[in-house]
Amino acid sequence: MSRILTDLGEEYAVKNGLVGAGFVIGLYNDGTDSIDDTEDLSDITTEPTGAAYDYQSAVMEADDDGDWHAQADAEISFDTSDSNETVDSYYIAISFQAVDTGDGAPTLHLIAIGALSQSRDLSQIDTLKLALGSVGIKLS
Repeated sequence: MSRILTDLGEEYAVKNGLVGAGFVIGLYNDGTDSIDDTEDLSDITTEPTGAAYDYQSAVMEADDDGDWHAQADAEISFDTSDSNETVDSYYIAISFQAVDTGDGAPTLHLIAIGALSQSRDLSQIDTLKLALGSVGIKLS
């Protein structure tokens, strides 16, 4: 399972910074999608499809655990009560006008992905929570 800051994420971070902006966080299966740093949100094909599921909003805050990074400022909770996919990763996206894609207007772009602590069969759980400190972006 990958942990990647995408090319679009690098563009966004350099132009805008990562702290305080309104990001969206979603779930998917990287074992199937195999996202690399050149891909965008449309390359994620395994996001849960249940009517109750939706990506969640998050604000990033600066944190220093010996290595500075941006992390979601609260626990993130997904309603998976009517989903049956298996997920192993999360994505971070934000709307901006990317030069790399030639956007004419701000568009929601994939900027980073991260691995969950383990794969989750959503047919077995009604709510999937990502703990404070488990979703973020580290530049290295």
